[in-house]
Amino acid sequence: MAIGVLVGAYRDDPAPPEELPMGRAALRLEARGLAVVFGHEALEGRLIGLRPRPGGWVASDTPVTGALDRFPSRSQADRYEALLAGLEGTPTFNGPAAISACADKLLCPQLLTAPQPDTEGDPAAFAGRLAAWGVAFHKPRFGSFGSGVRRVLPSDPVPAMAEGLQGSEPAVLQRGVLPPEGWAGVACRVLVQRDGSGWWAGVPVARVSRTDAVVNAARGADVHPLAELFPTAVAGVRAAAIQVAVDLDVACGGVVELGVDVVLDEALTPWVVEVNGRPRGRLEAIARSDADWMEAHVAACVRPLVAVAGST
Repeated sequence: MAIGVLVGAYRDDPAPPEELPMGRAALRLEARGLAVVFGHEALEGRLIGLRPRPGGWVASDTPVTGALDRFPSRSQADRYEALLAGLEGTPTFNGPAAISACADKLLCPQLLTAPQPDTEGDPAAFAGRLAAWGVAFHKPRFGSFGSGVRRVLPSDPVPAMAEGLQGSEPAVLQRGVLPPEGWAGVACRVLVQRDGSGWWAGVPVARVSRTDAVVNAARGADVHPLAELFPTAVAGVRAAAIQVAVDLDVACGGVVELGVDVVLDEALTPWVVEVNGRPRGRLEAIARSDADWMEAHVAACVRPLVAVAGST
């Protein structure tokens, strides 16, 4: 049996699998008899790419029963379309429907039942909404990595467009959540993955700042396990994240992993603000300095691959 991982074009000399968390995960499954092919090209249902071996990689041209979709579909749209066509209907997990839903900050809230701030997508209503809310976040509708996100007050401009990673795009306005006392913002990333017949939620990782309401590691926010800062909030944050996974799997199907962003208010109540269909949370940032966290990161790479194998 073979499963695939759909990835962007790799370097001519990729690092040995032992040096990559996902590579280590694939080696473990190969040792159990499950072939794992990483590829960005397909033909007649075969995924063309590389399989891990201790110390390196070998070329592979193999039919796969299912594939975990981690392909950069927005930046390489034409190649992505060709890849899916070449797979000829092979089931993909975290595939196009789920990725599109997660990326759309106006559509995604409509699919969720977990608590979340109000979102407005009509630019004609922005000023009125902001006046009523008092504070909001102006975001690119399809943005990622915090690019173009601004905290705005009623005196600030709220244009119809915002600058995302790939240029100007329609904006949305999301009601601001007042953070815990002493903080400008507390935002948690939770990795949620399918585990057997249910869902597993990892330890929430908090990005926090005392000066910047747009809490993002790239902007200088500190990163900590949430339990170190607000231990009583952990259970509620994890429950909200799992509810997101349940909702999106019902709406889109084929969901095996998500990164769910949850902010905390003054009472430490969790509010879901964004969902990432291709999680790249801060687990790896912590893992680099702690052997136990690195092992947890590798286990988190194994889990969705096992879910794909078990669903095909």
